[in-house]
Amino acid sequence: MREIVVSNERDAGVAIAAGFAAGTVRLDHEASGADARAYGLVGDGQPVLSLIGEVVALKRVPVDAGVSYGYTYRAPRPTTLALVALGYADGVPRLASNRAQVSVGGATFPLVGRIAMDQFVLDVGDAAIELGADAVLFGDPARGEPSALQWAGWTERDPLALTAGIASRVERSPR
Repeated sequence: MREIVVSNERDAGVAIAAGFAAGTVRLDHEASGADARAYGLVGDGQPVLSLIGEVVALKRVPVDAGVSYGYTYRAPRPTTLALVALGYADGVPRLASNRAQVSVGGATFPLVGRIAMDQFVLDVGDAAIELGADAVLFGDPARGEPSALQWAGWTERDPLALTAGIASRVERSPR
């Protein structure tokens, strides 16, 4: 009969213990996309979680056009703005306003203006972005996407708090 080892150890503990084998491990930082090495741990875990919104509108604006509530961002040049259907009601922290980066079509763009309840805006410049494109807030850095750890820095949160804050109304789907 095969012995089954079960552990309530966190993924960080497993990463430290060379040769550790368990039937189950409680995943947290690694699963959320936080690089174990950033916590001084060994491991090369790949994130199993991405947060993706949809580009639902594109608008060309002139220089000095104000963006979102309070116009906390003004276009420094004629540019294209992309409206993404995710907001603070979905768990996107408002502190990311004018701080964070989002990946669309393999390129990274600044999140500009204040994050609203159901949407936020990207300055995509002259990039050829299409309606319906995926806007990856955090995902796999190996694909050039921002990581949950980067988003944690932009929002002054722990990656676990960031990922745990994703609202239940956000659709979940397996990779």
